Amino acid sequence: MEYKNSLALFFVVMMLCQTSTAQKVTVSKEISIRNNYAYDILPNIGDNIIFYNDKGIEHNFEIYDKNLRYKNSIQPEFEKKNILPTGVLPMDSTFRFYYTYKEDDKIYFRVNVYDKNVALVDSSTLAVKDRKSINSNPRFAFSKDKSKVLIFTPDDKSLHLQLIDNNALSVIYDFTLAIKSMNLKTDFEKLIVSNSGEIYIITRKSSFWDRSEMSGFSLIRIKNVSNIFLHQFSPESDKITDLFMDYDEKNERIVLAGFTTVNDESKANGYFGFSISGNDIPEDAEILVNKFTTDFISDVTGKKPGKVKELTDYKIQDIIVRNDGGVIIISELVKEFTRRSQMNAPNQFGDYLPARGLIDYYHEDIILLSTFPDGKEHWRKILFKKQFSQDDGAIYSSYFLFKTPSRIRLIYNDEIKNSNTVSEYVFDPIGQSERKSVLSTEYQNLKLRFRDAIQIGPSSLIVPSEKSWKINMVRIDYD
Repeated sequence: MEYKNSLALFFVVMMLCQTSTAQKVTVSKEISIRNNYAYDILPNIGDNIIFYNDKGIEHNFEIYDKNLRYKNSIQPEFEKKNILPTGVLPMDSTFRFYYTYKEDDKIYFRVNVYDKNVALVDSSTLAVKDRKSINSNPRFAFSKDKSKVLIFTPDDKSLHLQLIDNNALSVIYDFTLAIKSMNLKTDFEKLIVSNSGEIYIITRKSSFWDRSEMSGFSLIRIKNVSNIFLHQFSPESDKITDLFMDYDEKNERIVLAGFTTVNDESKANGYFGFSISGNDIPEDAEILVNKFTTDFISDVTGKKPGKVKELTDYKIQDIIVRNDGGVIIISELVKEFTRRSQMNAPNQFGDYLPARGLIDYYHEDIILLSTFPDGKEHWRKILFKKQFSQDDGAIYSSYFLFKTPSRIRLIYNDEIKNSNTVSEYVFDPIGQSERKSVLSTEYQNLKLRFRDAIQIGPSSLIVPSEKSWKINMVRIDYD
């Protein structure tokens, strides 16, 4: 039986490789996710790849070798059946599984460490708290080097913060953050943790229309429990719509980027992108905004210069930090249209059901905007593509951002259908780009979800392929 499975896998690899001489493609067996709450792919655990199935009261880990051949499955035992996973974090030879469970009037915060065969090698109880003090599910963030983990829980107008040393499995600090005149539950937007353990939190009014009095945003910087700083950022005019944050570990600078608009959240008349040392951030800072020129808007929209004043339906999907501290913003045209079915179907009692809402999804052209560290524009680029799908949540649309030291790849499905060509845009730090064909999925029964892909090395990635509640892991290796 194992021989037949290996032989079938060999033919899949060979047939897919024939579509492109530059890539090797390997496909795992089908994995059912019909009863899953969620799933996760944990790459490079030693020489294994682990597929985690969260089935509520069951937590199943399927083990595969580096060539995606199935080895076996493990269901670890926990203190209670109804544990709540907080986060799963793959390391070099192990992975951390953070979770909570409730017993009597207490809630326990725990972490288990498993090796490549999902054998328990270490564990720690991080905190034991009164159940009444935790009113929502904990959330999870970690630093880029995975040395720090932050478990944070919104509560009323405050945030519970637990910063954890992920190597020592110990708590660095545990406290509740509350700031006068600020609702950290409703106004919380984004959070990042640096390798050194600094925390940056962005807050602003949850509704775009509530921002009339404040067109910018607040940035909270937490160095430690005793050193907390509040900063205000605002543009010279207009309002901020999309807003992204990252941390430049090489230069130790906070990175901020976003779009501005006159008065419509779906439109953009300019953008900003800059980096700054945490120690240099003023209490009140004005943002340098680069306005879109008439000619650039014309190039993007295809309309005559001056006919369109702003870009519409462009969303910032990613930001890339350059080696010099500059920023590359990746924005994509994203539209949704709800349509009505033409027929109303009668139910079993003879009444007619209301018309059903159906959704068309469009993920189209990409804009690249690059700035120097101080926020001044360096270059900009338009990458053309068209993706259209219906009633699928757009899970097969958009792109995957694949990073190498000298190039960036944006990998995507040319069309959203069973037999499809996968393409990529490759660009360098100064904006030179080219479009290439990567592979074809014709006759392979694959539907690739590139937005959920994982980069597992400088030339390799794993992409989930999903059809009919079944997943195949697809490994792509660039030669």
